[in-house]
Formats: sequence, structure tokens, C-alpha cells
Amino acid sequence: MGRLFLRNDNTTRYHIHGAKFANYLIGLGLPIGKKRDAEIPRAIIEQGLVVPFIRGIYHAEGSIYRRYSKMYNRHIRVYSNLLVIQIRMKLKTLMNQIWTELLKLGILTNRLIHKDGVFTLRITAQKEIEKFLQIIEPRYKLRSSRVML
Repeated sequence: MGRLFLRNDNTTRYHIHGAKFANYLIGLGLPIGKKRDAEIPRAIIEQGLVVPFIRGIYHAEGSIYRRYSKMYNRHIRVYSNLLVIQIRMKLKTLMNQIWTELLKLGILTNRLIHKDGVFTLRITAQKEIEKFLQIIEPRYKLRSSRVML
């Protein structure tokens, strides 16, 4: 059917060797080839798989870290009791859909920010972070020196 390649930039590429399988994936709404924008496939929304989809996006493009302030030159103040969840990528439509789907799940986020071609979605309210962790149930991508839950 195909072959999975792990690339040097920490991404994967799956080469498909068969029109039947490729047409099946296209029929599901999965993007094929390089894209400047993407969206959540129809099949994911119709089958109620938005939560696992967002979990996968978080695992690939998201992070959780302690909130910090760069108020003073060369002095970063870290707030040990405050966390931030962040998802960043260049895909405008997908980020807008993730923002909308999180709102539908009752998870309030900060506004979607666009800077230098990258869209950033953050959750800074601690109760909303707790909701995100309970509903989406991500694996924790933690380094002991950065965040301790």
C-alpha cells in the first residue's frame, strides 16, 4: 500500500502506492499532498471524532508551559502556579475550526492570534486549562524542569 518515512525535520510522510487507497483517503476528506491550508475532514466531524482529532493536533503542534513575564530586561519572571496551553501552526482554516470546536466543547480560549504567518491559540484561564485536560485528555508533554502538575 505504501511506506512511512520519518524526515529530519521531525515530521512524517506516507507515500501511497495505489489509486484505490488514495481515493479512499480523499473520500474521507484527508488532505493529500502539500497544502497551504487545511480543514478538519468531514468524516471526523460527522463521526463525532473531534476530541481525538484535537488531541492529535495538540500532541503534534501544542505545548503546556508555565506562564512567564519578560517585564524586566534580562529577567524573566516565572509564575509557578499558572499554566498556559498553546497550539501554533500556519493553517488558518484549521486553527479557526479548532477554536470553534473548543468553544462548542465549552472550553474558552484567548483570541486567535496571527503573527508572521503563524496562528497561535492559547488557553490561559486555569479553569479552562483544567477543562481542556479533562475533555481532550492529552498525554502530558512535560519536562520536569519546565512544568510540574
